[in-house]
Amino acid sequence: MNINITEKDFKNYQKNGWIKISNFIDKKNTVKAKNLINNFIKKNIKKKINISRHVNFIGSKKSNNLKNLNSFHQLVDSPWIKNFATKKKNLLLIEKFLESKPKYKASELFAKPAKKGLPSPVHQDNYYWAVKNSRALTVWIALDDSNKNNGGIFYYQGSHKFGILDHAPSFAKGSSQTVKNKVFLKKFKKVYPRLKKGDALIHHCLVVHGSNKNVSKKNRKGWTLQYKDKFSKFDLRQKKKYEKSLKLQLLLRKKNNNARI
Repeated sequence: MNINITEKDFKNYQKNGWIKISNFIDKKNTVKAKNLINNFIKKNIKKKINISRHVNFIGSKKSNNLKNLNSFHQLVDSPWIKNFATKKKNLLLIEKFLESKPKYKASELFAKPAKKGLPSPVHQDNYYWAVKNSRALTVWIALDDSNKNNGGIFYYQGSHKFGILDHAPSFAKGSSQTVKNKVFLKKFKKVYPRLKKGDALIHHCLVVHGSNKNVSKKNRKGWTLQYKDKFSKFDLRQKKKYEKSLKLQLLLRKKNNNARI
């Protein structure tokens, strides 16, 4: 991988809040990454399955098998992924967009299987993360071809320029918050990037984004790497607010395993 980011690319990122990078990983290594991630999840799913904030399935508790996996939020524990995320060339790339030294913080898989993949409500990543100066971003890597038809990610361009927006509980698996004022979002252009396997999106932690159901016959796996400014601190008040909302939703989910929360 030899990625050349131009001044135009950087300006587009600043303007829109996201950028597409074609062939972020070549085909051979995309297949390798997909297999390594699948194997890691298979080995670790049992010890994570009872912690509903770490793993989510489509349907009720009876549907808890890998074919119904909706999201897995603890890939940060994978030594291979950590090694990949912290490669010098990747850190240098992230540094261009953060304009500061990056720190790798997390990695997740959003599986969205064919015909039944769940939607992700519109949200901002930093509502969850609570990085004080919002110097943080996500690298979203396509492990399958991704587009509007199979639940590909969409963005509200330029929405990252307005700070952290008010959110409300979404009661959605894997993405428990959603932007409260949907009318406000109508002022932004909504775009659906088309990705081939191995392509990636880099998006600002404040850009509003989400995805629709996958009702197609094709899977849509997305693997994320998350970074923050190495020296940025967390807003503990904001973090506490989010954790309180998440805890309530998890309690409600436990009471009703068939609820889509």
